[in-house]
Amino acid sequence: MNKIPLTWVLVSVSCTALGASPELNEKTFRPAVERYLSAKGDFCLGKFNWPIVVTDSDRQHASRDAVQMPVLEKLGLVASSSGPDDPNARFYDLTPEGRKYYIRKKTYTRGPLDAPVAHPGDFCAARLKLDRVVSWLPVTVVDGHEQTTVRYTYKLAFVAPWARDPGIQKVFPMVDRIVAGEGAQQLVQVFARVEGRWVPVTPGS
Repeated sequence: MNKIPLTWVLVSVSCTALGASPELNEKTFRPAVERYLSAKGDFCLGKFNWPIVVTDSDRQHASRDAVQMPVLEKLGLVASSSGPDDPNARFYDLTPEGRKYYIRKKTYTRGPLDAPVAHPGDFCAARLKLDRVVSWLPVTVVDGHEQTTVRYTYKLAFVAPWARDPGIQKVFPMVDRIVAGEGAQQLVQVFARVEGRWVPVTPGS
């Protein structure tokens, strides 16, 4: 359900070169945001590759995996085993129940130098749908296309039962924010007008 707004640092020029934009209003952007959430509306936890290994050093430094994996295990979503080479390491893998929430769909994050990094899937807690378009920034032109940032609120089309667990919300604070923010919290997404249609600007696009 990407979930996190993206900032593209690009050079803008006057939009007069491309001619005037059609009138912009809520109806202009609502179909674009709906299409975006239909394709990218899964809210996921950034757990792309399994098993996840937690070392003794991870536990000593209270890394995210060291803190989060035991909570997922307590809820029956993952199971742990000892490592073959390091008896102090724990290998966490999804259980049959946990695999119900792993969505196999190529997603992208930003790597070094802003290069897109592809992932085969992610472990997801909820799915979002559009509530309403709140606002949008003045249009600029970037790489020859009109572009703006749209702000919107969302509804929860689906939320995993475990996403409401207090332990989960403590170690995954964004889960708490997304679940509690239904209908109120505002998210943002960059859109570019391509061939008369507003399309999302995302890594890998």
